[in-house]
This record gives sequence, C-alpha cells and structure tokens, in this order.
Amino acid sequence: MKRDIEKIKSAAFDLVIIGGGITGACLAHDAALRGLRVALVEKNDFGMSTSSASSKLLHGGIRYLQKLQFGKVRESARERTYFQIIAPHITTTIPFLVPTIQGSIMKGRAALLAGMNLYRTICSGLNGLVSDPSKKVEFGAFFSKSKVLELVPMLKAIDGLNGAHTLFESHMHNSERMTLAFIKSAVHNGSQAANHVAVQRLISTDERVTGVHCRDTLSGEEFQIEAKLVVNAAGPFLPNINSQIDSLRLFKDTTGFSKGVHIVVRQLEEKYALALSSGKKTEGLVTRGGRHIFMIPWRGRTLIGTTNVPFADKLDEVRVTGQDIEDFLQDINAIVPGLSLENSDVHYAFAGLYPLISDEIKTDTYQGTGEYQVVDHSEQGGPEGIVSVLGAKYTTARAIAEQAVDLIGRKMSMPDPRCRTASVPLFEGRIDNLEQFVAKKQQHYREILPAQTVHDLIVSHGSEVDKVIDYCRNQVGYLEKLSEERETLVGEVAYAVEHEMACTLDDVVFARTGLGTIGHPGTEVLNRVVKVIGPLLAWDELMCRDEIEAVEGRYQWN
Repeated sequence: MKRDIEKIKSAAFDLVIIGGGITGACLAHDAALRGLRVALVEKNDFGMSTSSASSKLLHGGIRYLQKLQFGKVRESARERTYFQIIAPHITTTIPFLVPTIQGSIMKGRAALLAGMNLYRTICSGLNGLVSDPSKKVEFGAFFSKSKVLELVPMLKAIDGLNGAHTLFESHMHNSERMTLAFIKSAVHNGSQAANHVAVQRLISTDERVTGVHCRDTLSGEEFQIEAKLVVNAAGPFLPNINSQIDSLRLFKDTTGFSKGVHIVVRQLEEKYALALSSGKKTEGLVTRGGRHIFMIPWRGRTLIGTTNVPFADKLDEVRVTGQDIEDFLQDINAIVPGLSLENSDVHYAFAGLYPLISDEIKTDTYQGTGEYQVVDHSEQGGPEGIVSVLGAKYTTARAIAEQAVDLIGRKMSMPDPRCRTASVPLFEGRIDNLEQFVAKKQQHYREILPAQTVHDLIVSHGSEVDKVIDYCRNQVGYLEKLSEERETLVGEVAYAVEHEMACTLDDVVFARTGLGTIGHPGTEVLNRVVKVIGPLLAWDELMCRDEIEAVEGRYQWN
C-alpha cells in the first residue's frame, strides 16, 4: 500500500471520501468491492482520531436494552458477528463480569437474569453464521458471590455484592489495525488512499459539489480531487466541512461534543473484564442506576474507560489533561474501594470526541447515541454530488457503509449493486480456522521466531503474515525484537513505512505496531525505531528529534 499523491491528483474517481476513520474505511472497502473508483483522504493517520479513542470493544448491543431499542441490540450483535467472520485475527472474545447487588431492584439478580435472557433471545441464531468454532461468541452464566470472589478477589470491596453474570464480548487487540485492515482491503480492490491529507474546502459549481481542495500536510502541496460524488465521513469534523455550504444540513444537527478519556494501568485482573456501575447517570427507560465503567484486561495491562465530559474547545485540540486523570481515578477508586490507583499507575491515556444531538448538554449524564445518519443532501434541498455519513459506534460502521453505498448505488450506475462486506473476509482476514492457522504458522517458523512473536504477528497482519516474515528475514537484524518488553520486530517498523503508508514516528509507534499504546516503550526503543525508519523517510537529525518529541508529548498530561 503506497501513498501516491500524483495518482490521486490525476485519476478520475466515482467517489472521494473525506475521513479515514472506521466509517470512511468501511465506505471505501464496500464501494471498492462493488466496483466503484474510490479515493479516500485522511488529515491525520488512518483510524487515529475518534476511531482509536474507544474501549476497543465490538459491542453486542446489550446497552440498548435499557432504552428498549431491541432493533439496535440485534443490529449490534449481528455486526459483532460479521467482524468475527471478516477479521478473525484481530478480535478476541472476552468475558465480562456484571455484578449484582443485594437490595437493589435494577441491580439485583432477578433483573439482570431477565435482561440476560432477553438479550440471549434477541441474539439467537447469530453464532450459526460463524464457521470457525473459536470465533463464536458464548452466552454467559450466573455465578454466586463466593465464586465471583474466587475469580476476582478485588470485588470483595463492592458493597452488597451477591453474585455476577458473565457477558461475552468481542475485543480488539488493536482497533487502529482493524481500521487499517479495511483501508488495505479497499486499496487491494483498486482504491486510492492517502493519510496526512487535509480537505480545506469543497469544490462546487452550478448547485453541484464536484470535488475537494486538499493540502498535503507533509509537503504543504495543495491540489484538487474531482469525483462524481463526495462523501463526507469526517466524524466530529463533518459539520465544519459542511458549513461551507449553507444548505448542507444533517437530519439531526450536532449540538455539542463529549470528551471520553480512557486510561491504561497495571494489570488488575488477568482474565475477566469488569462492568461496574458508577455514580454517573445514563439516559434510558430502564437503567441499572448508573453508567458503567469498563475495566478490561488488554495486552498485559488493564484498559479502563470511559469518562463523559462536555467539550467546547477546538476539535483539533482534544487531549487528556491532568484534571481528567485525577477526576477519573477518583471515580474508579470510589467504585472499587481499596484499589487505590494513583497517577503513577497510569501508563498511557487517550481521549476522543463523541458528537451529541441532545438539546441540553449535561455534565453528569452519558448522552451517547447509537443512531447514525446517512444524508443525501440533494434530497434535503441542498446541492447534488455530496452525501454525509455520520457514524455513531465502531461496531456498526460496516452497516452504515452498506446503507450509504446502497444509496450511492441508486444515484449512479453501480457496476455491482450487491453488498458483500458481511461475508467476504478482509484482505488480511482470509483465515478459515484461526487456532489451526496460528498453530501451523508457529510450527512453520519455530526455528526463527518464538511462538508468541508469531502469534502477535498474526494478530496484526493476519493472512499476510508470511509476507511480513519474508520481508523481515531478507534484512539483517529485522527478525530481532525491538525490546524485551514488546513483541514488535525491528522489521515490522520498516514494513510499516514501506508497505503500510506510515509517514511519521507517531504512525509507526501508535497506529501500526501499538508499541506506545500500552505505555512508553522507552527512549532507547524510540531511538532504535528512528534509526530504522529515518533513512527510509529521508529524515535529517532535526526531523528525527522533532518526531521523537511529538511521540513524547502523548505521555504528558500534567
């Protein structure tokens, strides 16, 4: 996958997609699979804005039970199933423990069992779509208080605990690589994609949008991309782009933004994720008394999320602050007395924005919505040639893209009108049985790589693992690990630059390898990475220092 600005400038396209988050990535994949000529541009790196700022979960939709949105429950569970089918290498099924509290009606055993049984009924039949036994999502069971405390002793501090029910969810090892997998699949099917390209304005003539005016943020070059149709999938930035033309309105305008912060701390529990009720409110008709905080075992750490703080600053300036960390730790320690997490326990923290459509922005209530919007502006009194697609959740991005490309198909003569993204594996996801595939590759490469390293390479690169290993063993030292604390190979960072469009140190450390998302990998590791990729990107000494400084800045929230 190469970044070819000259080709994007000169080629003719059916679609140009603004935004390379999970929504834009799914759009590009679907449209390319149906035979459309697609260009996609992302002003930062693929999947590194809102799409990366999540709990890395592919939710089965149980949260929608409290709003009695049974259709949304089924949709989310179905989409989770499709991810298991098309990208089996990146996902892992993980059991959540949802505690029950004695003396509480909504948090009690009877209510939870009723909810779980209803959820199981709504999700019935979905596992039958999955041929790989290891990718089927289990249904949970109820555990007594004694069993819960045997499994997770730290829950003894929960006042009134009298048991817990397990809920199995799908968790991503690296959500950035999942987004990238959709981009790579689109490119494999003929699309053009470029990161670090910002759309500065829409191009319109005679009541029709005909393309976008862009700026390459790496070179400073400005250029235009012309297409039959522009698709705005820029997430939180979508309204700002549409505001250039008065008549570009959504069905429901965004009224504000909420900032969600996640933190990565030392491993608190190895096997079970925890869904613990906080003192924060949540909107719904039937609730369990407070928004849940998730504590998830993740890559030898615990990922905890998320906060809900109204955000009114510039969208490009969203970041984690020291106050965010302090407030969140206070909430977590109140939920689990005796945990006593401190700032020094935080290895990494990240924040993202969630568009809100509520008339009143509340500081103490979670107001996130699972509702997405696909708007053909020509049908709303606006110009021809532009469609807006505003996503809501990572899990339903494929479904949004299907609906949007169906609409696009009605607007132009589409070569292949059928959507196949629910069943056709992603370019790196062509694996029939994951456990057998991993065992086979570990055996095949046992003489040159440890089993755990092969496993981690498959998690990142799936069915393309042979290509990556062949690349690495053709260069001296590329099969070595960068650090004893990480499984990433020296060759992986070079591969990211030469074959995965990584253009900055940030792209490599956070988006392609995940070296930095579980904590600072160490100054020595960063220097080693720069020594490998610096020559490939023609960096001078000053550029190398600037790149390291930019990465270091991600760990400064005080």
